[in-house]
Amino acid sequence: MFNSPSQMEPLLIEESRPRFMELLGLAHGLDTQSAVLHAKIAPKTAQSMSELVLGMNCYYSNLIEGHQTLPDDIARALEKYQRVDAKPDLKNLSAAHIQAETWARKHNLLDVGIIPFISSVHRIFIEHMPPEQRVLKNGRVLEPGALRTNKEDEVLIGLHHAPDPLSVAQFLDRYDSVYTRLCVSALARPEYRLKAIASCFIAHHRFVWIHPFMDGNGRTARILLDAMLRACGVNTSGLWSMSRGFSKTLENYKATLAGADQPRMGDYDGRGNLSEQKLMDFCAYSIHTACDQARYMYGLFDVHTMESRINVYFRSVRTDLKPESSYLYTHAILHGEFDRMQASRITGLPERTARDVLAVMVSERLLVSDTPKGRIRAGFPMHTLDYLFPNLYPFGSTSANTDALEPSNRARSVIRRKRG
Repeated sequence: MFNSPSQMEPLLIEESRPRFMELLGLAHGLDTQSAVLHAKIAPKTAQSMSELVLGMNCYYSNLIEGHQTLPDDIARALEKYQRVDAKPDLKNLSAAHIQAETWARKHNLLDVGIIPFISSVHRIFIEHMPPEQRVLKNGRVLEPGALRTNKEDEVLIGLHHAPDPLSVAQFLDRYDSVYTRLCVSALARPEYRLKAIASCFIAHHRFVWIHPFMDGNGRTARILLDAMLRACGVNTSGLWSMSRGFSKTLENYKATLAGADQPRMGDYDGRGNLSEQKLMDFCAYSIHTACDQARYMYGLFDVHTMESRINVYFRSVRTDLKPESSYLYTHAILHGEFDRMQASRITGLPERTARDVLAVMVSERLLVSDTPKGRIRAGFPMHTLDYLFPNLYPFGSTSANTDALEPSNRARSVIRRKRG
């Protein structure tokens, strides 16, 4: 059993190693692709997209762990926890993940510190799980935020025997010292930034390898990975989902994670206890996966194809809505936000009719506002995603609610209320 932090080496791919430049090239590609996506999307649209990606992270991270949460549950949890007066009384996997990641997004990893950060994420996640799902196979109840510290907390994951529970704190201290210093150096000295970006993925494996908690390590590790990338200046607006990429390539994710557990394979495989080549293979797979997700989201916002999808949705799928609704939605996405009084000019409809159209779209959260009379930005309700932004979720999973697909009665009632 592992009981010394030196057994976790290597924790970095050093400049002298043969594949170091390959690693920097991959990190540069990810940094560029993520920045291009960020520059393409208007800031207020990015705000809405970030909320959508939060739900995707929840769905796919739970899916990786073998739990298929329902997009409708995710939508309800998102709506609840985005309200200022939200009370954390929902108890399901969707609410648990969203509450934990919402907290993580609001706190800077380097300000909090890596160890307190992971403890808080785990604590919040476990506290929001249904009580029956906190019971482990041995009958013990999982304690939120508690590390493996007792001798009976030994864990075997596949072929990997996780470090001795009595040594977990030492492994985390070493982990913290290496990766905190790296993230800080990425902010202070640009020449270290690409190395830090690449090392976020090394840190992801090493965290899973340590397995500091009895359960909930995978979800905590993916939230931590996103936070580390943000600390290095990548995907700071949360516009693409690393968890979606891992889930879409789940066999490779699990295989390369397990591969990096292997011991050093000869004199040409680094100088640490674990295989440097296999660790590099995991990094290469992970960064390619991240780039694919950023490129995919970039493609969804191609102006011509996006406008075509919006037009089809409002003219062929949603025949209960006025076709001019597409103008409001397209304008909101491309420009980020607009004043309510601009609805008539954007649609070309009479002012009263335009107000009715706007009211219906707000009622369905196709358009959203932070205040009752505030500026309008685009929303991404679950029941529209199969048509407007396909393949974010598995096809059909977001349209299960027939009430959401046929809101004609709701639309008419909104118009009646507006007209008094």
